[in-house]
Amino acid sequence: MKRPLKILVPIDFSGYSLETLRFALSFTDLFQASYLLLHVVASGDVEAFSNLGGESENLSRHREEGRAGLEAMARREEERHPGLSITTRIGSGIPFKEICRVADEECCDLIVIGTHGRTGLSHLLIGSTAERVVQLASCPVLSIKPNVL
Repeated sequence: MKRPLKILVPIDFSGYSLETLRFALSFTDLFQASYLLLHVVASGDVEAFSNLGGESENLSRHREEGRAGLEAMARREEERHPGLSITTRIGSGIPFKEICRVADEECCDLIVIGTHGRTGLSHLLIGSTAERVVQLASCPVLSIKPNVL
Protein backbone atom coordinates (compact mmCIF):
# COMPACT_ATOMS: atom_id res chain seq x y z
CA MET A 1 0.00 0.00 0.00
CA LYS A 2 1.30 3.42 -0.95
CA ARG A 3 1.87 5.90 1.88
CA PRO A 4 -0.43 8.93 2.09
CA LEU A 5 0.72 12.15 0.49
CA LYS A 6 2.33 14.31 3.20
CA ILE A 7 1.15 17.92 2.93
CA LEU A 8 2.73 20.80 4.86
CA VAL A 9 0.45 23.76 5.57
CA PRO A 10 2.16 26.81 7.15
CA ILE A 11 -0.17 28.56 9.61
CA ASP A 12 0.23 32.16 10.80
CA PHE A 13 -3.31 32.27 12.23
CA SER A 14 -4.41 34.89 9.68
CA GLY A 15 -7.65 34.43 7.81
CA TYR A 16 -5.54 33.59 4.75
CA SER A 17 -3.80 30.65 6.38
CA LEU A 18 -7.04 29.33 7.88
CA GLU A 19 -8.74 29.39 4.47
CA THR A 20 -5.64 27.78 2.97
CA LEU A 21 -5.95 24.95 5.48
CA ARG A 22 -9.59 24.41 4.55
CA PHE A 23 -8.56 24.26 0.89
CA ALA A 24 -5.72 21.81 1.60
CA LEU A 25 -8.03 19.55 3.62
CA SER A 26 -10.33 19.26 0.61
CA PHE A 27 -7.63 17.09 -1.01
CA THR A 28 -8.72 14.21 1.22
CA ASP A 29 -11.74 13.87 -1.07
CA LEU A 30 -9.35 13.05 -3.93
CA PHE A 31 -6.56 10.98 -2.37
CA GLN A 32 -5.16 9.75 0.92
CA ALA A 33 -3.18 12.49 2.67
CA SER A 34 -1.65 13.34 6.02
CA TYR A 35 -1.12 16.92 7.10
CA LEU A 36 1.59 18.75 8.99
CA LEU A 37 0.61 22.19 10.31
CA LEU A 38 3.61 24.44 10.93
CA HIS A 39 3.70 27.74 12.80
CA VAL A 40 6.95 29.71 12.66
CA VAL A 41 7.92 32.21 15.34
CA ALA A 42 9.52 34.80 13.05
CA SER A 43 13.15 35.75 13.69
CA GLY A 44 12.10 39.36 14.27
CA ASP A 45 10.00 38.17 17.20
CA VAL A 46 12.92 36.13 18.53
CA GLU A 47 15.21 39.17 18.29
CA ALA A 48 12.64 41.40 19.98
CA PHE A 49 12.34 38.94 22.86
CA SER A 50 16.13 38.84 23.16
CA ASN A 51 16.38 42.65 23.22
CA LEU A 52 13.90 42.74 26.09
CA GLY A 53 16.23 40.54 28.11
CA GLY A 54 13.61 37.84 28.59
CA GLU A 55 14.20 35.70 25.55
CA SER A 56 13.51 32.35 27.11
CA GLU A 57 10.35 33.33 29.00
CA ASN A 58 8.76 35.40 26.22
CA LEU A 59 9.84 33.07 23.43
CA SER A 60 8.55 30.07 25.36
CA ARG A 61 5.21 31.81 25.88
CA HIS A 62 4.96 32.71 22.19
CA ARG A 63 5.82 29.15 21.17
CA GLU A 64 3.33 27.69 23.65
CA GLU A 65 0.56 29.98 22.40
CA GLY A 66 1.33 28.86 18.84
CA ARG A 67 1.43 25.20 19.88
CA ALA A 68 -1.90 25.48 21.71
CA GLY A 69 -3.49 27.22 18.72
CA LEU A 70 -2.23 24.59 16.27
CA GLU A 71 -3.31 21.69 18.48
CA ALA A 72 -6.79 23.16 18.90
CA MET A 73 -7.01 23.66 15.15
CA ALA A 74 -5.90 20.06 14.50
CA ARG A 75 -8.43 18.65 17.01
CA ARG A 76 -11.24 20.72 15.47
CA GLU A 77 -10.43 19.51 11.96
CA GLU A 78 -10.02 15.87 13.07
CA GLU A 79 -13.50 16.08 14.62
CA ARG A 80 -14.91 17.45 11.35
CA HIS A 81 -13.07 14.84 9.26
CA PRO A 82 -12.90 11.51 11.12
CA GLY A 83 -9.83 9.47 10.18
CA LEU A 84 -7.85 12.54 9.18
CA SER A 85 -4.17 12.52 10.19
CA ILE A 86 -2.89 15.92 11.34
CA THR A 87 0.34 16.61 13.20
CA THR A 88 1.61 19.99 14.37
CA ARG A 89 5.01 21.58 14.70
CA ILE A 90 6.42 24.90 15.93
CA GLY A 91 9.55 26.39 14.38
CA SER A 92 11.48 29.60 14.78
CA GLY A 93 13.57 31.69 12.43
CA ILE A 94 13.01 33.26 9.04
CA PRO A 95 9.62 31.89 7.96
CA PHE A 96 10.38 30.93 4.35
CA LYS A 97 13.65 29.23 5.34
CA GLU A 98 12.03 27.36 8.21
CA ILE A 99 9.12 26.21 6.03
CA CYS A 100 11.53 24.82 3.42
CA ARG A 101 13.75 23.23 6.08
CA VAL A 102 10.85 21.49 7.81
CA ALA A 103 9.44 20.31 4.48
CA ASP A 104 12.79 18.65 3.72
CA GLU A 105 13.24 17.24 7.21
CA GLU A 106 9.72 15.79 7.27
CA CYS A 107 9.92 14.48 3.66
CA CYS A 108 6.82 16.42 2.64
CA ASP A 109 5.37 15.78 -0.82
CA LEU A 110 3.61 19.13 -1.14
CA ILE A 111 3.45 22.54 0.55
CA VAL A 112 0.12 24.38 0.38
CA ILE A 113 0.65 28.02 1.32
CA GLY A 114 -1.61 31.04 1.24
CA THR A 115 -0.58 34.44 0.03
CA HIS A 116 -1.97 37.83 0.95
CA GLY A 117 -1.61 38.93 -2.67
CA ARG A 118 0.25 42.15 -1.94
CA THR A 119 1.53 44.12 -4.90
CA GLY A 120 3.56 47.23 -5.53
CA LEU A 121 5.32 48.97 -2.66
CA SER A 122 3.70 46.76 -0.01
CA HIS A 123 5.09 43.64 -1.73
CA LEU A 124 8.49 45.26 -2.16
CA LEU A 125 8.76 46.30 1.50
CA ILE A 126 7.20 43.26 3.16
CA GLY A 127 8.17 40.63 0.61
CA SER A 128 6.36 37.40 0.07
CA THR A 129 6.99 34.33 2.16
CA ALA A 130 4.94 32.28 -0.30
CA GLU A 131 6.99 33.53 -3.25
CA ARG A 132 10.26 32.60 -1.55
CA VAL A 133 8.94 29.18 -0.59
CA VAL A 134 7.95 28.58 -4.23
CA GLN A 135 11.48 29.56 -5.32
CA LEU A 136 13.40 27.54 -2.71
CA ALA A 137 11.37 24.48 -1.72
CA SER A 138 12.62 21.09 -2.88
CA CYS A 139 9.06 19.74 -3.21
CA PRO A 140 6.10 21.09 -5.19
CA VAL A 141 4.36 24.16 -3.75
CA LEU A 142 0.77 25.19 -4.31
CA SER A 143 0.36 28.88 -3.55
CA ILE A 144 -3.19 30.16 -3.33
CA LYS A 145 -4.82 33.48 -2.61
CA PRO A 146 -7.89 32.71 -0.54
CA ASN A 147 -10.91 34.98 -0.62
CA VAL A 148 -10.83 36.53 2.84
CA LEU A 149 -12.88 39.59 3.68
